Amino acid sequence: MIAYDPFSDDVMRDPWPFYAELRRDSPVHYVEKYDTWFLSRFEDIRRCTTEDVFTAERGVTPEMVLLKQPPPPEPVFSMLDMPRQRDYRRMLAPPYGRNAVARLEPRVRALVRERLAPLAERGRLDVYEDLADPVATALIGELIGLPADEAMPLRRHVARFFARKPGQVGTSEENEASRIALMTRLGELIAARRAAGDDGGDDHLSVMLRTPVEGRPMTDGEILAAVYTLLVTGAEVVPLSVANTIYYLAAHPDQRAAVIADPAAVAHAYDESLRFDQPTNLLGRFVRDPVTIRGRKLEPGQGVMFLWASGNRDEEEFPKADVFDVTRRPKRTLSFGHGAHKCIGEHLGKLEGRVLLEELLAVAPDYEIDASGVRRAYGEFLHGYERMPIEFARASLGESRG
Repeated sequence: MIAYDPFSDDVMRDPWPFYAELRRDSPVHYVEKYDTWFLSRFEDIRRCTTEDVFTAERGVTPEMVLLKQPPPPEPVFSMLDMPRQRDYRRMLAPPYGRNAVARLEPRVRALVRERLAPLAERGRLDVYEDLADPVATALIGELIGLPADEAMPLRRHVARFFARKPGQVGTSEENEASRIALMTRLGELIAARRAAGDDGGDDHLSVMLRTPVEGRPMTDGEILAAVYTLLVTGAEVVPLSVANTIYYLAAHPDQRAAVIADPAAVAHAYDESLRFDQPTNLLGRFVRDPVTIRGRKLEPGQGVMFLWASGNRDEEEFPKADVFDVTRRPKRTLSFGHGAHKCIGEHLGKLEGRVLLEELLAVAPDYEIDASGVRRAYGEFLHGYERMPIEFARASLGESRG
């Protein structure tokens, strides 16, 4: 009997042995306690996020799917099935297209250099806390249309909401207090923007305030739900994956040397980090229509969780899947999801990660990790390194580029 529980302390600390066991012995795994199926193989996850037999409208997070917490009362674009989701994606997606993201590179690089310059002169920084998190937060704040001085305080509420303690199942009173504070302040900002009127801006708030969805204007509650989702997804994944990449390059000196010698390889190193240690651990749906997977029958109303991080370590899809290899060039991954709910920010996330790593490695190619300060995120939903202190020879940003 496989002792898998996503809320258990052992799984939160180190899910990989459990995922390997699930893929090998029970790839379509039922946990009666949650009345939920867990899919751990790459092809199963990919196929099931393509076929229209599941619904996201009853919830997608572990709390909603496993603990049966109700979804938000207002529609959230990431929790709408097609065709209802289409209007929202068309409205929000333009800044995240490949060409639009390419035009953002100078702004992203400027943000990184502005943040990195004083840190380079110190010769010490935390990759997550001092660099990647502030940059990702500032950028998504600009795209949303948040006041510049509001983005980081709001981001801290997000971090406190997702913080977990050993033995905790679901959110605590402290988590909920942070969520309420976050939503209250976002609600105030949205109300103020609506009262100020349309200034013709192209940030998300401006666009949502003037663009109808499903044949009607968006309510403040719907805009609030969308802004929350954009803030969480825009600020969480990039810092974790950049810190992860720095960690795994340090653990593989030959690969690190190859990346330093060929800056074009930075993007591939980042992609491999996303595959090898995917920050978005799992998300789910509910079964809408009966479906049989590997001989197991999933019934309507039951939960199903897609173990994205496990799928990205599936040996049938990735040779030597448990090996970090920057020369890997997979044709497919699950790093940004798949199907109708695939992350709209894929191109932006890859750009941010690449630029952050390019700039950091140019300043600190011979960095050393301070192992005493390294810390992994603890929780059922997100994982990766949330503290990654490094030390390196002091330099000015100009000197580091010759």
